[in-house]
Amino acid sequence: MPRTRQSKDAAKSFRPRVDQDMNVMDVIALHPKAADILAAYGLHCFQCAFNTMDTLRSGAKSHGLSDVDVENLVVDIQELIDATPARTETLTLTKAAAKALQSIAKRERQKTACLRVTTDSSGGFCLEFTGKPMSSDRVFRCKGAGGVSLIASPDMLWRIGGSTVDFREGKFKLDVEEECGCVGKGCTCEESPNAS
Repeated sequence: MPRTRQSKDAAKSFRPRVDQDMNVMDVIALHPKAADILAAYGLHCFQCAFNTMDTLRSGAKSHGLSDVDVENLVVDIQELIDATPARTETLTLTKAAAKALQSIAKRERQKTACLRVTTDSSGGFCLEFTGKPMSSDRVFRCKGAGGVSLIASPDMLWRIGGSTVDFREGKFKLDVEEECGCVGKGCTCEESPNAS
C-alpha cells in the first residue's frame, strides 16, 4: 500500500493523536487532507454516509486491508498532522456575535451564553449552544459582553486557531484565517483564565 512520508519536523505545541479506533469523520475533521491518504489506500469511506460510524480499522478491514496496512495508514495520517504548522491557540468573538448570542440566550431563557465550535457529519464547522465547558476546553470572551463565551477543544483549536466568529447576514460565521488579525492591535477578545 502507498506510504506517504511527511517531514518529521513537528512543532512542539499540541498535536492531535490518531489511532485505529477513531471514526473516519473525526479523522477528516482533524485534517481534511487525510481524505487523500485514505483514497491512496483505496478507502473512499470519507465520502460514505457511514463515516460517522466506521473506524479507520473497520473501514480498512471491510476493504480488505491487512493489519500492517492499517498501521501504515495511521502512521501516514499522523505524519500529515505532525508536519502541519501549528496555529495560534486563540479564537476571536466579535461584538456582533456576542450580542447575537446574548439575544438568543435571553430568548431561550439560558443563564449562560456559550457557543461551541465543533464539526458536523461532513467534517465542516458548526457552532452550537453548550453548557459548562469540559476541563480540557479553552474559553474565549469578548470584552464588554459579559456572560458570553466561545468554547473550543484543543483539537479544534489545532485546526482553526486564530479564526474569528462573527454574526452577519443573520447567521454566525466562522472566518478561518492563518492568524487572528486583531491580536496585538487593540483586540477586544481575551481568553478566560479558567475554563471550568
